[in-house]
Amino acid sequence: MKKNDKGVLTRPPGIEGKIDIALAQDWATLSRRTRETNPRSDDLLPSECLVHLIRDAIRRGDDRVARVLMPQLLKRAEANLERTVPDSRIRNAESIRHDILSDLAMMFTQDGTEGHEGELDFYECKFLRALRFLRIDHVRKALVKRKELTDLPQTDDGEGEAAFDDEMLARLSRMASIGPSQENALYLPEVIAALDRLPAHQKRAVILRRIIGHTEDETAKIMKVKGRTVRGRLRRADKQLKTLKEDL
Repeated sequence: MKKNDKGVLTRPPGIEGKIDIALAQDWATLSRRTRETNPRSDDLLPSECLVHLIRDAIRRGDDRVARVLMPQLLKRAEANLERTVPDSRIRNAESIRHDILSDLAMMFTQDGTEGHEGELDFYECKFLRALRFLRIDHVRKALVKRKELTDLPQTDDGEGEAAFDDEMLARLSRMASIGPSQENALYLPEVIAALDRLPAHQKRAVILRRIIGHTEDETAKIMKVKGRTVRGRLRRADKQLKTLKEDL
């Protein structure tokens, strides 16, 4: 059990026991277990367990353990990012994935130093959820910088969380609400859940036009359709959401 600024963090059931077992195992056994990838195998080291073992090895100055375990953890993170930040859906996706992995690796090098004392606690308790938040932050920064949409796929991140999820939409909404367009401010949090249930082409039109703030011509160009198609998709989305004002 660990704490952060939001309170108590707890590990998934069974993780504490797996950590205790791994810490007591000899190097040959532990090294073998790091190569196990079958999720049904008892030998599989959960990502939360890997985080703890790496942190422990770094604190003890055991470079051998850290050098073997770290690549395995980063490989898992990379596999997740290839699904959730795919090349087919976002420009410079490879660069974004590299930045995320670099940030994750940097957290281990800074672990325990001033200002970074508990930065990895969340990863040690809920690895995929913590990675998800890190991913969202990087993608949001890319959106702000390029003003383009990352229409991430509706896939599962391993914890039942959609890759293009409510948190992503909420962040986009908060980002847009401080912009110059008054129409953005009408997108209140209660719209988010309904928005994510729209057909993909309607949702993308709403996000591009109403949340990010692209013009109709820009939206049409990004979606590779005509302006009247964008207007039609927005009309159908507005009717389904039933929460938008007529002047939108």
